[in-house]
Amino acid sequence: MGSSRTGFRRQSSFTPLTIVTQYAYFVGMSVRMGLLALLEAGPAHGYHLKGAFEARTGGVWTVNVGQVYTTLDRLQADGLVEPVDDDQPDDGGAGGRDRRTWRLTPAGKSALDAWFDEAPPAAAPPRDELLVKVLLALGRSPVEALAVITRQRAELYRQAQGQRRQRRQTDTHDDPTSRLASDLMAEALSTRREADLRWLDHCESVVMSLAVSHERRTR
Repeated sequence: MGSSRTGFRRQSSFTPLTIVTQYAYFVGMSVRMGLLALLEAGPAHGYHLKGAFEARTGGVWTVNVGQVYTTLDRLQADGLVEPVDDDQPDDGGAGGRDRRTWRLTPAGKSALDAWFDEAPPAAAPPRDELLVKVLLALGRSPVEALAVITRQRAELYRQAQGQRRQRRQTDTHDDPTSRLASDLMAEALSTRREADLRWLDHCESVVMSLAVSHERRTR
């Protein structure tokens, strides 16, 4: 394992493909269990589930209706959901799927209860472009790494301002549960953004210290 031209040591354990794969898995799992949670409230069809999922997640996580139907088909294959009325079968087209109403099975209810009881998995963090970008910038010069950190910090501040404006314009949920979900999602995004800003401050301090130490060693 060699040193880079900046004096930082390259890390061979970084595996972006693994992180991306885990991210895709957890996103798929969230949609899968989200549909089960929504069906616990009562039978529903695909378009209703799409809208309810997006409202229940604060309007931040969107899902296309094709993904909803694909997930429902897989849940049915696993015995976790079932169509309410088999007299209106899926004819293979969008119209047939639109008419089909789904309900949770006892096995689906058990799977949902088990999911709610599970602790979060101890795994690598999901793909995060900010994290990856800053870590890879360390392979450049300290000046370039600091420039990346500065740009990312400015972008986070811009996003925070945009979120506040959007929230004032779109906070129109009539359903109390959806309104509460939107409030909690906004708080989660704000908390994570603040954590990202603190992490960038820490990165900046570390990079500056390493740059000074490297300069002293090369004199």
